[in-house]
Amino acid sequence: MGSVSLIPGGKTRSFKTDTLLLDALLDMGLHIQTACGGKGICGKCSVRAEGALSEPDENEKNLNVEKNGFRLACRSRILGDVSLYIEENETSVLNKALPSFNPDDTYAAAIDIGTTSIVVALVNLASKTSAELATVMNPQRRYGHDVISRISSAADMDISDTMSNLVQDAVLHTMSAALKDLGIPFGHIKRITFSGNTTMLYLLFGLDVSPLGMYPYRADHTDFADSEIAEKPALTGSLKIKRVFPDATISALPVLSGFLGGDLTGGLAVCHVKGFTKNAFFIDLGTNGELFLTDGRGRIFAASCAMGPALEGMNISCGMTADDGAITHVWVESSELRYSMMGNGSPRGISGTAVVDLLAIFLETGIIRRSGTFSRDLENRRLPSPARCEYTSASKKIRLWGDIGVTQKDIRNVQLAKGASLAASRLLLGQAGSSSEDIERVFIAGALGRNLSMDNFKRLEFIPDFPNAEYHYLGNSSLMAAQEACLDETFITRAMELRDRAQEVNLSALPEFNKEFINALDFK
Repeated sequence: MGSVSLIPGGKTRSFKTDTLLLDALLDMGLHIQTACGGKGICGKCSVRAEGALSEPDENEKNLNVEKNGFRLACRSRILGDVSLYIEENETSVLNKALPSFNPDDTYAAAIDIGTTSIVVALVNLASKTSAELATVMNPQRRYGHDVISRISSAADMDISDTMSNLVQDAVLHTMSAALKDLGIPFGHIKRITFSGNTTMLYLLFGLDVSPLGMYPYRADHTDFADSEIAEKPALTGSLKIKRVFPDATISALPVLSGFLGGDLTGGLAVCHVKGFTKNAFFIDLGTNGELFLTDGRGRIFAASCAMGPALEGMNISCGMTADDGAITHVWVESSELRYSMMGNGSPRGISGTAVVDLLAIFLETGIIRRSGTFSRDLENRRLPSPARCEYTSASKKIRLWGDIGVTQKDIRNVQLAKGASLAASRLLLGQAGSSSEDIERVFIAGALGRNLSMDNFKRLEFIPDFPNAEYHYLGNSSLMAAQEACLDETFITRAMELRDRAQEVNLSALPEFNKEFINALDFK
């Protein structure tokens, strides 16, 4: 065992040997930025530390943090007693420029609980305006980067309780810090609405997730309207958010099944509110991809697919979320690779949108082949500057700016995501009896959809070509739906009605799924 002591605050807590320092900080109620998902490349979790910690690894040495007495919380492990020189206000994850809000107005909070990230927005009920307060990593990530891993970990009830507490604490920390900064009394929060996939909502409310991981992947609780939550002790028994905000009604968007959650039903309701009820195709690009299709008669077909967190930068070697230091777009100009990034200074990683750009460029320039493998004659090719070929212990790598590069494994992870997405899309079309020519509107949701290059996205073929369709970027439709539910008391009821009309397509049960998936892995 070892102890972590915070100086000057004086808070001390014991942890098992080999506990990650980042996990210890989260357990102590401190939420610091981890834009790279714990890869040790963004440097945002650096803390001044003394005591028994693991030796600095190559990532820390590359960032030179240990020379000044700092360590990366995401890479350092506790071996004994540790002292951290840190103030709680140093760990703020709020957006740098929050808009002005009248503290006398009433408010609601819209919260998207994603597998990878949690996004919190504040909604002014008087002016009908809203603003995102912060995006933080989901602290449950220590129990796995996908829902199956989380479900497996939650089989231990103590871990299940911990996961529920972690996500609630992350939400409470973010909301509390923002309200204090804005001078808004806690009692002025009148509604709190959550959205997210089924597993995330179950873990939030402390429900048993084990049925979600076993065939037939049954979801016993599908409705989370405020009246449902108030009447069911199982949904409120461990909900500390309700204790902190007793004047707020709490609700969440309804779910369809174990793998079709509130983010899907929310997107469905958002599209119907906008009047797009027929010949529409929707995909939410996330760790768990969710899709729906409405045919010419307005029938609704829905499906999900496991895409993994590649497009969120979480299993890409130099990937990170869209944060300071992240390259967001890449293009070729005068035989050179150019980039745009967030913040100033040198880039520290690549976001999902930049990953899409890079792979499209690699295909066009022959750096990779349709199969996704590096070109056999890569060493002899003239690559756009500053790209250069390197050999690692495992395979070839394309080095770009500084330590940023793309490996063969990175490309494979993107291919797995794109193969799942394309196969699911094709099979959903087939089950609905629709063709790609029938689709009139395509909606792309997810954080990636805000800044995505559609040309490059199409070049990688994540979804079929829809020649007659208009393409729409929705951004985070899960958060958007939660915001709508805060402003419109009938929105959740509408989402429930649409959910009840939807026909779920279990893709993994289709005999042609594996063949379709394999065929979808290659690029165009």
